Amino acid sequence: MSHINAASTAFTSLPFIDISPFLPENHTVPGNDEKKKAVAKQLDTACREVGFFYLTGHGVPEEATRKVLDVAREFFQQPREEKEKLSIRNQPGSGRGYQRLGENVTRYQKDWHEAVDLYRELPADHNVIRWLSEGSEEEQQRKSGMRPLVTDRNQWPNTPAEFKPLMEEYVQTCQRVGGYVMRAMALGLGLEEGFFEDTYLNEGFWVMRVIGYPPLASSEGHDGVGRSCGEHTDYGCLTLVNQDQTPGALQVMNAAGEWVNANPIPGAFVVNIGDMITIWTNGLYKSTLHRVMNIATNYRVSIPFFYEPNYDSVITPLPNVGDPASYSQKAVMYGDHLFGKVANNFDTADM
Repeated sequence: MSHINAASTAFTSLPFIDISPFLPENHTVPGNDEKKKAVAKQLDTACREVGFFYLTGHGVPEEATRKVLDVAREFFQQPREEKEKLSIRNQPGSGRGYQRLGENVTRYQKDWHEAVDLYRELPADHNVIRWLSEGSEEEQQRKSGMRPLVTDRNQWPNTPAEFKPLMEEYVQTCQRVGGYVMRAMALGLGLEEGFFEDTYLNEGFWVMRVIGYPPLASSEGHDGVGRSCGEHTDYGCLTLVNQDQTPGALQVMNAAGEWVNANPIPGAFVVNIGDMITIWTNGLYKSTLHRVMNIATNYRVSIPFFYEPNYDSVITPLPNVGDPASYSQKAVMYGDHLFGKVANNFDTADM
């Protein structure tokens, strides 16, 4: 995949998608099938032209999204030594845990944010864990670097006490919302509604980042710092961004090379598509370049949830979507793609 992707149009704002017809409670409402088709068409246009959109009608109360932001802020307000108890250095190679300011790296520059990264935990008898020990000695050696990412456990703080239960509940909420969107996307592509969900996403290896962004101006004097989070595309299927009310921070690149603000809107997730969607659609839907620039004077909190395929799902360009003849990307196992990205995400040298 190319690291740099721009949307196909010079949009100046993000479209809105009301996903409510795909909620289970609306399935028996008269006329709902036609509403689903209309939403699927709107989503298809948004993914072709922008790659980002505001998602409404998802059924998640604002109180639920606010609570996780509040408990995240409370965690980041703790002394550094308390946060460091969860350091990613405790579990080398797993990517799970706390990263101090500047430890996350994008395009060889340090990002001016701190974060706690969480991943799906697989049971010890899961087929992916068994797969790590299968094959020739050479094959097992190739897969050995993946073991911490796949087998390690998340690191949770003792304080705030509500952090773990709230985040675990929020993960389940986001899993449901991601499923609604992927069903709409399948329909928009002319596929069976459950095409993605039933085969490739039924054991999704989700990722969630709980991120705190000090004002970017506070990075002055620290070498190698680029942005609050440097420009990048996302690795998997969908990202559901829950952000506080700081304006002008999350920015999306349009086809003219201009940065467009994805400002927070109460009751809406900012959603973007990732690299796996681009592969599936032969580049018809592009994972769009974006970044974070917290030029405000306040501390910003954001929780992106990454709705992902199963670790061992093989993502193959679909033969009847987009223009397969002009698209050269080969099939990729999602776990290989994820590991290749995460392995280069961190610089744990002391700042």
